[in-house]
Amino acid sequence: MKNIFNTILFFFSFLAIAQDVGFSNVLDAVYPDVNKTKFPKSYTVNTAKNTTVDVNLIVYSNLNSIVEVNYQSPTINKVDLSEVLAVPVEQNTGLDSRTEQFKGLINPHVIRRAPFEIFEVIKPLNSKSIITKTNYSLINIKIPIDKDLVVKNHKLDFKILINSIQYNLKLKINIYDTLIPNLDSSNFFYTNWFNLSKMEEYHNLKRWSSKWYIMLDKYAKMMASGRQNCVKIPGELINLKDGEIFLDEEKMISFINVFLKYGFKFFESPHLLGRGKNDDWGSPELITKLRNVGYYTDEGKNEIEIITKKIKKFTQKYNLTKQWLQHIADEPTSVNAKCYSDVSMQIKTIYPEIKIMEATNTRESLGNAIDIWCPIINDFQENEDFFRSREKLGEKVLVYTCLVPGGKWLNRTLDMEKIRQVYFGWGGSKYNTMGYLHWGLNQYKADPFTQSVIKHPSPIAGPNNFLPAGDTHVIYPGEEGPLSSLRFEAHRIGCEDYELLEMLKKIDFVFHKKIIDKIFTNYTTYSTSLKKYKRIKKRILKTVSL
Repeated sequence: MKNIFNTILFFFSFLAIAQDVGFSNVLDAVYPDVNKTKFPKSYTVNTAKNTTVDVNLIVYSNLNSIVEVNYQSPTINKVDLSEVLAVPVEQNTGLDSRTEQFKGLINPHVIRRAPFEIFEVIKPLNSKSIITKTNYSLINIKIPIDKDLVVKNHKLDFKILINSIQYNLKLKINIYDTLIPNLDSSNFFYTNWFNLSKMEEYHNLKRWSSKWYIMLDKYAKMMASGRQNCVKIPGELINLKDGEIFLDEEKMISFINVFLKYGFKFFESPHLLGRGKNDDWGSPELITKLRNVGYYTDEGKNEIEIITKKIKKFTQKYNLTKQWLQHIADEPTSVNAKCYSDVSMQIKTIYPEIKIMEATNTRESLGNAIDIWCPIINDFQENEDFFRSREKLGEKVLVYTCLVPGGKWLNRTLDMEKIRQVYFGWGGSKYNTMGYLHWGLNQYKADPFTQSVIKHPSPIAGPNNFLPAGDTHVIYPGEEGPLSSLRFEAHRIGCEDYELLEMLKKIDFVFHKKIIDKIFTNYTTYSTSLKKYKRIKKRILKTVSL
C-alpha cells in the first residue's frame, strides 16, 4: 500500500513539475521548444479606450495535454480566445538585406539562430480548450475595450486547467480616459499590398462572385482591425477590352465600397508602367502595363493619357480625388528617373489635383515628380535633409521596408523583436512622417504555414537571393477567412501608439520629444526592453488623459 501511495505521489509531483502556465506580453517571442519564463500568474495592461487589449498565455506541458481556459469578471463581458500556431524560420535575416546567404555575413541582431520555429499565427478558438502539440503552447487573449467602458481598474480572474490541475491567474486592465480614433479618423497612413489571387487560391473563389465579395469583406475587416487604412486597387480594373483601354467603373466602386465600409481612407491605384517582362533595371525607359510598349512611343504616351482621363472622370464622379493615390512605376531609380518624371508631368497636366505616391529608390533625379515620397527607412534616415526639403515644398513623406533593410534596422521579419513593428508608429511621430508601406500583406510564394523563407521570384535573382522569413506576408489564410498574426497585432499597437503620441505632441511638445527619446532614438537605435516600453506608455496614457 505504501509503495502504491508513493507511486501516486510521485506521479502527481511529476505532473506539477512538468507543466505550468503564466502570462506573456503579446510582443514577447515565444517558441514551441524552449523559453525563458517564470510563468507570471498576474499581469497588468494599461490602455486607452476604443481599442483592443492583447495578452498571451504561455503553457508548458506534456504533449497531448488538455488545456482549458475559464475566466470571470464583474465588468468585462467579452473575451476572445485564440490558439497561436508556430511557423518556421529557415534562415536568418541578413545583416543588410535578404537572408544571411546573400552575402555570407552573420547578423548578430536576430532573436535566435535559424532554423527554429516561433509562435505567430492567431487562430480563433471555437471552444475554451486546446490540445497541446508541442512542449510549449501559446493562447492569445483579446479583449475589446469599447468607448463606453468605465475608466477604472478592471479585473479578470482566469482559471486554467492543465490535465485537470487548476492554476489561478489574475489580469488587471487599467483604462485611461482617452480614445484611439476610429479608423476613418486615423492620422497614420498604413498599407500592406493585398494579393487578390492568393485570397482566391486559398479559399477556392471565383473573382467577382457573391462568395468572393463575402470573403473580400472578411479581409477588409481584418485589415481594418490592424489599423490598415489604405488598399491597392486591382490592376485588372484598368484593362484592354477589344483593343481599347477600359476602366471597369462598376467593379471598381464595388471594390472600394467594401473597404469604405470599414473606414479605409486611401486607395492606391495600380502601377501604370514597369520595367518590362524581363524586370530590366538597366533600361532608362519604362514600359506600359497594358500594351507593353515603351513610354516614349506614341502608343505609350497615348496609353497614359487615356488612363489618366478615365481615372479623373471616375474619382471626380465618386468624390475620391483626395483619397486616390496614383502610382506610376514601383521603385524608380536614377536610371529611369527621367522617364518617370516625364510620365508624372503628363499625368499632372491632365489631372493637376491627383496625388502621385511612390516607393522610391532615388531622390534628386526625380525632381518634382512625386507628391508623397515613400523611401526605404535607411534611405530616409541617411538622407533626412533631402526629405525635409521636399516637405517644405508641400510634399509628404512616409517610409517602407521589404527585404531591405536587415541588421538592426526596423523591419518585420520573423527573427526580429516585435517591438520593432511597434516603433514604426513611434518613428512616424518623432519624424513627422505620414506612415508606413509594405508590399506583403498576403503575397505568398509558398504555403506560409510551412515555409517562411522563399527564393526571390525575380528572373534575374541569383542562387543565394532569398526573401527573408515572413517578408511576403503578415496575415495567413484560414479555413473560413484570414488569420491575424502577432506581427500584424504589433503593427496595430504601433499605429495606436502614434495616435497617442500625436495627442501628447499637442499637449506638450517638449515632453513628447523627451519621452520618445527615452526608448526610440532612430530606426537603428531603440530599446528592446518591453518593461521599459510598458512604463513609458503608461506615462503617455496618464498625460493625455489629464
